[in-house]
Amino acid sequence: MKTWHKITIGLGITFIVLLISIIIFSKNVLSNSLPEYDGQIESSQVNEQVEIFRDSLAIPYILAKNDLDAYFALGYTHAQERLFQMDFIRRAGAGRLSEVFGKKTLPYDKMFKTLGIYQAAELSLANLDKYTIEILQAYANGINKYLEENSGKLPLEFALLNYHPNKWKPIHSLIIAKMLAWELNISWWTDFSFTHLIQKFGKEKAKEILPDFEQNQNYIISNKLTAASNIALGLVETDKSFRKFMGFEGTHIGSNNWVVNGKRSSSGKPIIANDPHLAFQAPARWYLAVIKAGDKTTAGFTLPGLPAVVIGKNDNISWVVTNVMADDADFYFETLDSSKTNYLLNEKWVKLKTYTDTIFIKDELPELLNIKATHRGPIISDIHPYNFLYKNKKRKNATVSIRWTALDKSTELASFLAINNASNYNQFKEALRYFYAPGQNFVYADKFGNIAYICGARLPIRENIAPSLVYDGTTSVSDWKGFVSYDNMPKLFNPSNGFIATANNKVVQNFTQHISNLWEPDSRINRISELLSKKAVHSASDFMNYQNDYYSDYAAKLTPLILDAFKNAAIKDKNLQLALKLLKRWDFTFSAESQTPSIYTRFLQKLIYNTFADEMGKTYLKEYSFIANIPYRVIMQLLKQDNSKWFDNVKTNNYETKNDIIRKSLVDALTELEKENSKDLYLWQWGNFHTVTFKHSFSGVNGFLDKIINIGPFPIGGDGTTINNGEYSFNEPFSNHLGPSMRYIYDFNDPENFTCILPTGQSGHFLSEHYKDMTEKWLKGKYIKVNTNIEKNIELYKNRLTILKNNSKN
Repeated sequence: MKTWHKITIGLGITFIVLLISIIIFSKNVLSNSLPEYDGQIESSQVNEQVEIFRDSLAIPYILAKNDLDAYFALGYTHAQERLFQMDFIRRAGAGRLSEVFGKKTLPYDKMFKTLGIYQAAELSLANLDKYTIEILQAYANGINKYLEENSGKLPLEFALLNYHPNKWKPIHSLIIAKMLAWELNISWWTDFSFTHLIQKFGKEKAKEILPDFEQNQNYIISNKLTAASNIALGLVETDKSFRKFMGFEGTHIGSNNWVVNGKRSSSGKPIIANDPHLAFQAPARWYLAVIKAGDKTTAGFTLPGLPAVVIGKNDNISWVVTNVMADDADFYFETLDSSKTNYLLNEKWVKLKTYTDTIFIKDELPELLNIKATHRGPIISDIHPYNFLYKNKKRKNATVSIRWTALDKSTELASFLAINNASNYNQFKEALRYFYAPGQNFVYADKFGNIAYICGARLPIRENIAPSLVYDGTTSVSDWKGFVSYDNMPKLFNPSNGFIATANNKVVQNFTQHISNLWEPDSRINRISELLSKKAVHSASDFMNYQNDYYSDYAAKLTPLILDAFKNAAIKDKNLQLALKLLKRWDFTFSAESQTPSIYTRFLQKLIYNTFADEMGKTYLKEYSFIANIPYRVIMQLLKQDNSKWFDNVKTNNYETKNDIIRKSLVDALTELEKENSKDLYLWQWGNFHTVTFKHSFSGVNGFLDKIINIGPFPIGGDGTTINNGEYSFNEPFSNHLGPSMRYIYDFNDPENFTCILPTGQSGHFLSEHYKDMTEKWLKGKYIKVNTNIEKNIELYKNRLTILKNNSKN
């Protein structure tokens, strides 16, 4: 349960229950809090009349005569459905949560104010072109129009928290973009973890459990690292807590996308698909929209708070994205003088940049925050340092600074607007020239039959080509030497095999510059490539099946090792005999109805624990296994060896081998399952353990309230290695926190329609009929079809809201 709710909502549990009861049974309150989909409004900030139609699922179809009016309308519709979601994120990025939630969120405000998210957004805003600024302002005007008209009937979350949202400004959209970059940047977490392992175990022993791929350079580990001061985990622990607070749980923050050309398509035209893997929430992360501005139509998935279609199509092209997993953040051990005002660089003392900010706190006096920065970036080791990894007070804690590309000025929103307006590959390629963070794998197709891939990211050039560790900040040798030029970034155009797929893997194998050491396990990309290779042609229906595929290439490689370990073992336990029979017959599909995935996943959890816990201890192991792809990859690396010392339990007198640990892990798994459930193995269906709940940000306040605001739980299949991603945490198994945040498929042979689904619904109002009206279809792997020809369907739309131009100020 989120303890901050007890303190910050300012409402007793009894009153909350009473309030919700009143809301449910009061038609006046209900109708007053939900948005109006019909009628007319007037504004002096539109140039001409705008129509907003809605279908039976509340998808808006915006009909405008120019871009500015279209994005005014998008801002208005976003505010209608997702205002609290938008305000929540902009507040977090600006370091203003404590104004609403009180002292409990002070660490989060300190973190983002120290990082300088707001200042980075200011830099970016000043760097934008006139067209993008005009779009941002028009979008903000639309949001503010809704605020002006509905100040007394805003979403219920504002009433529960007893505050009114501020007017929207263009900078707030850029803050939301920066916050998305922060969410998708997971590589820096491991910089700390890997550094701790080297400090504890030494270079050679730690090196064996650092994840690697054959196509990557070897880790270069400085001798100074083992002697460096301990790193306080203030930033890491605060960020983990923040993500849980916001509902951003899960670390397989990736996606799948792929495209086939006309020769590999049953329709004779390219077909493209995407299912981004993000933390599950209610409301959903994405908001569907169809926008016609003049003679051009753009349609697909928008992010509330941003005036652009992020994933989707226009009249000529379609584009989809996955996370590059770019390593675009580094940390540095800094040496300060006794006054703490200078830092050592190349044997000279350099003045720290310092400034003071203020955090305003509900029902408390404001708190001053002193922020220091080197030439690389802010010093982050003082961020809420109440939770150190080590409790040794005699040990000196290091001063650490951060360098992160997203803190630089950037133009991602301008890139997306240019993509929305692109008519061909050259225009699309040029639009991505200034796309920096979060790094994305863009897969592309067009009506001319072309397919393509571009790595949209800003990759630092480092002297150390294999970073994933904290650097020595006393020398500029560790500084970035610039960035890989866009012209040299990985790209593919019309490959001979007729398809392109990405799943957070290294897409271009011969690329020499460092991108990441944190690729996802190759299970998903192997399965996608297998499916796309084994048939000559594919249909949109095939793509639906592929997106809902629960087969694990990883499990197919690991399971034979389990069976082999028991090959000559004398087995008397009936459940162990039955478990081995099930594993032997298993098709490696993580069906919610099957018992075998339950046995396998519990075994894997125990295998990780039995391999590492004796030497790492629980705290180190929890830190090490937090990013799920690390133990996935390292366990498979170790299993290729028969004599790794990591398999030996240092706390026993015997020397344990790989097979010893495999056998122990399966026995431990069965013992635990029997203890927690029953000895009847046939009751151990995966869906009994592996469930998904789409949680509102107020989840955990009260069980009665949870039943209203949360959606679920539902049994669900998959795991972190299946195309249909069903990630669970190794530290807190086995709930599914992250997976397909939407599904999208577009066949260029049917240019007016695309197929898609959301896991919840369009609305963020938990009393709305559109809060969860897509959930059942999503769970069953079904889709809806969206037609983008607005004029053709006017008579079929359920609702019509007209925005009229007037000449008075509003």
